[in-house]
Amino acid sequence: MRAHPELPGARAFIRAEPTKQLRLILLLGTLMIGTIRPAWAASGPPNILFIIMDDVGIDQLQAFNPLARVATPNIDTVIAHGVRFTRDWTMPECSPSRACFFTGRYPLRTGVEAAILSYALPSSQVSPYEITAPQILAHGGYTSALIGKFHLGGPDNNPAGFRTPSVLGWDYYNGNLQGGPPFLDATIGGQTTDTTRYPCGFPLGDQRGVCWFQGPGNQIRCDNNKGAGYTGHDCVTLGGIPALKKNGDFATTCSDATIRPDFANYNGYYVWPQVINDHAGLHRSTVREYMSVFQTDTAINWLQTHRRGKNPHPQPWMCTVSYDSIHTPYQEPPTNLYPPGFSWPPGIPEGCETEPQLKVLNDLMLYALDQEIGRLLVGAGLAQRLPSGQLDYHPEATDTMIVLLGDNGTYLAGVNPPYDPLRSKGTPYQTGVSTPMVIAGPLVQQPGRTVNALVNAVDLFQLFGEIAGLDVRALVPPSHILDCQPMLAYLTNPSQSFFRQFNFTQIGASNHAPSVQTHPCVLSVGPLKICTDTLFNTEELCQDDGGQWFGPDDIPPNQQQASCCDVRANVYPHLVITPTQSWAIRNERFKLVKSDRAACESTENPFEFYDLQPTLANPVGLDTSANNLLRDNAPPLTPLQAANMAELQTALTNLLDSEPVCLGDGNLDKVVNREDFVGVHRYWGQPSVFDFNNDGTTDQKDLDIVLQNFGHNCLTTGSEKRQ
Repeated sequence: MRAHPELPGARAFIRAEPTKQLRLILLLGTLMIGTIRPAWAASGPPNILFIIMDDVGIDQLQAFNPLARVATPNIDTVIAHGVRFTRDWTMPECSPSRACFFTGRYPLRTGVEAAILSYALPSSQVSPYEITAPQILAHGGYTSALIGKFHLGGPDNNPAGFRTPSVLGWDYYNGNLQGGPPFLDATIGGQTTDTTRYPCGFPLGDQRGVCWFQGPGNQIRCDNNKGAGYTGHDCVTLGGIPALKKNGDFATTCSDATIRPDFANYNGYYVWPQVINDHAGLHRSTVREYMSVFQTDTAINWLQTHRRGKNPHPQPWMCTVSYDSIHTPYQEPPTNLYPPGFSWPPGIPEGCETEPQLKVLNDLMLYALDQEIGRLLVGAGLAQRLPSGQLDYHPEATDTMIVLLGDNGTYLAGVNPPYDPLRSKGTPYQTGVSTPMVIAGPLVQQPGRTVNALVNAVDLFQLFGEIAGLDVRALVPPSHILDCQPMLAYLTNPSQSFFRQFNFTQIGASNHAPSVQTHPCVLSVGPLKICTDTLFNTEELCQDDGGQWFGPDDIPPNQQQASCCDVRANVYPHLVITPTQSWAIRNERFKLVKSDRAACESTENPFEFYDLQPTLANPVGLDTSANNLLRDNAPPLTPLQAANMAELQTALTNLLDSEPVCLGDGNLDKVVNREDFVGVHRYWGQPSVFDFNNDGTTDQKDLDIVLQNFGHNCLTTGSEKRQ
């Protein structure tokens, strides 16, 4: 098999078909040394391009949901040349899913049970003692890069700080460590205190004015574009700040622009904090470029320097391109990434506040993301553009496996029918955890097919090892219980039987210091109100997600509420309150959900049970409230339903009991010993994974815990299980 002659930058990559014996070895691995010599090419195992789309649920892509609104021609091309997985489950939020991708372990083992916010203690971040995918792949000679969103830990409350990507194993990191873009700058660089006038971060519409730019030496200049002016959107796209008059209007001349802006202000996708972390050290700066464009440019630059044909010392690589889009805050992408002929729908004014506006922005951002993914593949030499503009992709002629998926369900404002916005991102229901996944590349046999097997976010960890010819279970210590199942066989064997009997997901709350208080935040979906009081600790965070804040700060004392139960009692009597934590497990047909609920709902049944078999009334098999087989006035369970519920209850109990609680073990070896004693002293006075009582400080109390449990082997002494 020779490289496609029309593919730009195609390598002379020849892959011999493996013998049956070698293929069997590749699939089974080896328990002796944990490595297998790949048989398909003298140049080594395939590269891995891992593309993560943020908050892109299964409802967003037409290849998975015919009712999706946005055309994604570049993603569709990859799907047409790969394997589409229709029953992939992730965790309900960003950080837990990403921890699963890179450790192969469920949140109940890593402690990353919720999105990592600035208050999250190290016990809710990925531990430096976890074995991560880049560390595994290093055994196979791979070099690794992660570009874009990180959200696995740091910089807050983490001893590694801004160097967390390096500590967790990546050779090169370039992006933003936080969970999403910064807040939108409604002050326009501090030029106005009226934050209601420009809530989207720039003046909207076709009006043209002048723009502030920052040049060398931080010199600020006003520019009128040779008299033509700029729209507010054009100005931020070019890295500038729209100039305002003293009265807050968009300035049309530089003589009217008398307020010098603050270029230190972040502004959503257009101005954000960058961290570069590699073997050369640490670099931090502010980037004034639309995130998706920057992330694509950075990935292309890194990939081009690591091409086997150009690099004198070629190494296989894994490059994770972790796009922030389409995460909140919703903000218009650059106009050159709009669909051809786009205009705002009639009756929906341009903006970023109402539900209809947010849905338009969701769709614009998804289309722009698809365009950038296409540009990434062309820039990486994996595809080319036909004269028609269509992506021309021949994975069999490349040396790179592409894995593309969403990290969790879509945020409620962007959900497409027939999926349920009330049960979307942040919930354990189908709309919250079902994501599109496609895998393409030279190892795929019979591309263009669909796999309906149950697969989970943790399974990617094993897939990365399988692609590299590595047995992850031989390389990860036995104390790190792995939950991943094989995936490569689904790619190489079209008739492969299913590996998973059950699929699992969970969501909880992050551990935080006692001084940190979270408060009620109410989100709206049409006339319905949904409240959480375990996630948001500031008004700004709540409002960034479109919520109504009931905590302190700008809220008058007589309007503050202590909990969601209080909001229900005093403000919204029909309020939906999210559970404090939830777990869900399914088999081929049925699904069980268990939840810990708020105090005012403590008498409700903690279990929900669903039949996910599609019907005419429920064509995609959703777990809506009306389909709960345990709801009030529901008919008794049939023998088939009762048997499956009992099976799922047993499976869930066994899974939750499978992770021993090992108090005093900070380095994850499941033994409380000298290493933990040393760890407490090493991080004395600061947050760390040795802060066992989660009070925010590693101190004498934690040392006492180590001494009280010293010598315990938690895998053999029958330690208490997680509840």
